[in-house]
Amino acid sequence: MLKWIVEELKLPAPPFWLIGGLLILMCLPLVPLALTARARVSSSQKPRPHIFLDMDKQTKFKAQADSPVFADGRAMRPPVAGTLAWGEKADLPNPDLLAEEDHYFRGYRLEKNAATGGVDTVYYQGFPGRVSVDQAFLSRGQRQFNIYCSPCHGLGGLGDGPIHQRALKINAGSTGWVQPSDVTDAERASRPEGHMFNTITNGIRNMASYGAQISVEDRWAIVAYLRALQMSQDAPASLAGGIE
Repeated sequence: MLKWIVEELKLPAPPFWLIGGLLILMCLPLVPLALTARARVSSSQKPRPHIFLDMDKQTKFKAQADSPVFADGRAMRPPVAGTLAWGEKADLPNPDLLAEEDHYFRGYRLEKNAATGGVDTVYYQGFPGRVSVDQAFLSRGQRQFNIYCSPCHGLGGLGDGPIHQRALKINAGSTGWVQPSDVTDAERASRPEGHMFNTITNGIRNMASYGAQISVEDRWAIVAYLRALQMSQDAPASLAGGIE
């Protein structure tokens, strides 16, 4: 194209430095793109340039750091007396010790084993004193069980929920799928209430934890409903006279 223009206009050939300069100018816009592409796929021990600091980089004290601001020299401050745990009710007994009642908040206690020198986990039998198991409590447990538990364990707790049924169709003939537990069988029925509460809170084996999704009170409500499901499958003979 350039040669044609020169021949038509009878112009002298442009000097080499001009041609080279034009080529360099044409390539310059590609340099930032190349540097950006390289930065996205490379790694470095140095932090990347931070043009707009906003509030990302500021003077602050990190956890467990020393601080000359306070008389005790600590940057981290202890909780203010009477502070309530997040999401808990202020009218619960002993509000200053909300999260320190092992039975209610964890379902187990740690006891030192004098024989081995280690620590044993002891699950609580029964329900905490602040839990009142009545019809309304069981109904709430049933509602929460149907929301969070029945997709895997089924409405009857037999381990035949819709997720299991779907997995059987997808993995037909495969041995990779593990069926959810039957929460009404003898093994689960023999476990203490505290063990069941801890399972909901922290999960067990393939089951994920639900401590972040279900409140403490609702977890105990689910435990109460699980006991009702277990009793429905194996009710003691002493109740036979009261069933119509």
